[in-house]
Amino acid sequence: MKYPELTDDLKQGFSFRTLKYFGAGAIVASVTIGSGETLFASRGGAVFGYSLLWCFFFGALMKGVQVYSGARHMALTGEHPVTHWGAIPGPKNWVPLTIGVLSMLCFPFWMAGIPMTLGTLLNWVFGVQGSPEELLFYARLWGTANIVLIVALTLVHSYGFLEKVQTCFIGIMLSCMVVAVLASKPDWLAALAGTFIPTMPGDYEPWIRERYPEIVVRPPWVEIVTYLGAIGGGTYDYIGYLSCFREKAWGALALKKDRFKVTPVRRAKQLEVDDSPENLQRAKRWLIPVQVDTGIGFLSVLVFTACFVILGAVILRSQQQIPSGNELLSFQAQFLTNLHPSLLYVYQIGVFFAIWGTAYAAYEIYIRTAYECLAPMSQKVRTAPYQKFRLWLLVYCGGLGLVLLWTMKDPVSIVTPAAIVGGVFTCGLWCFAMMWTDRHFLPKALQMGRTLFVLLTISGICLTGMGAKALWDLAFSVGAGH
Repeated sequence: MKYPELTDDLKQGFSFRTLKYFGAGAIVASVTIGSGETLFASRGGAVFGYSLLWCFFFGALMKGVQVYSGARHMALTGEHPVTHWGAIPGPKNWVPLTIGVLSMLCFPFWMAGIPMTLGTLLNWVFGVQGSPEELLFYARLWGTANIVLIVALTLVHSYGFLEKVQTCFIGIMLSCMVVAVLASKPDWLAALAGTFIPTMPGDYEPWIRERYPEIVVRPPWVEIVTYLGAIGGGTYDYIGYLSCFREKAWGALALKKDRFKVTPVRRAKQLEVDDSPENLQRAKRWLIPVQVDTGIGFLSVLVFTACFVILGAVILRSQQQIPSGNELLSFQAQFLTNLHPSLLYVYQIGVFFAIWGTAYAAYEIYIRTAYECLAPMSQKVRTAPYQKFRLWLLVYCGGLGLVLLWTMKDPVSIVTPAAIVGGVFTCGLWCFAMMWTDRHFLPKALQMGRTLFVLLTISGICLTGMGAKALWDLAFSVGAGH
């Protein structure tokens, strides 16, 4: 293999010109910001203060390493890593089957939880009044309407305009949040300590037990790992995100006659690569777009998350307010209205587009994730018309999403299993799969360096272990009748 000629900007290495490669990362960042940061980051700050900033910081770092390992492999080999996971020793396709099925099982939970969260937001924006049961009913109606609308729009595939509008409002919100953090005058020493010194809170404080019994029934570890899973997304997002690289044609992808074609791989075989210094240099320079895209994407998620955690700790915790029940997003308006009352509208519009756009973009990402997981294993999927596959996935996500929407009462409870399984546990499995795949498909000159390999190992151990512990605690709390 000889890697394609470099563009003029890549020949010069990193520069301001290479920032143009940030694109697909914006999609996955926007998907996760609406579903995790606006709710769970501020909730974490309100419940635990600054003490959990480390969880969000290291969580974003570990997930960034995880995703980069897969994106790097795709640019160097021209194949999606899921395809190469099929060659891992053991029962046929057991790794892509395990990670793929667990990821796809998470789809309906997010497709129910996000619309219901949006429903609570619309209740507040339009001033809907009533008992908790009535507000839940109206939130479900709003959520149902949004699921139907989003499925219809996804069928006609008109995402471009929404992405531009959504990016604009998220940019405005992020700028306002940074200003709000500075204006709130947080305890910066406590914030730094919370970021770099991992500590585990022993239990919920007395005021939480008194005012929020629905939170107390959740073991603290389940609450914490739910935050980690919701922030930055999970394998249900990342597999589809890497699929977007097929359209970018970076590195080895440009050499494939049909880079959109998925082919099964049954046996591990190292690529035969021209080992001349010039060719190896080209290969490494083609990693710059991948580094720019994944790096800026996860950096933006981290900044957005840190702002919401700090503001939750400074403003909501001091007032003993926790986003929950029918007040999932309304308390956070104070983050901006403390600067000026008119910024309420900026917050409402920005959060609406962030969450609605998250649900909209998630369908497209989930379709890609499902296809990349199933196509290497099933000839029927590979030969079926893609539009037919899209339709079945929309029916699966939207249909089961509606069932969960109308049978479960709390968006946080709905997304908790998906956040733990797909947002933490399978992310760790991804890391272990990439460690094996990197060593068996790439020649030594292009394999991960020691630093990246060690970071990937640590990420795999931490994410898998934390996810398994949270699942155990969740199962125990459910078994105990909570």
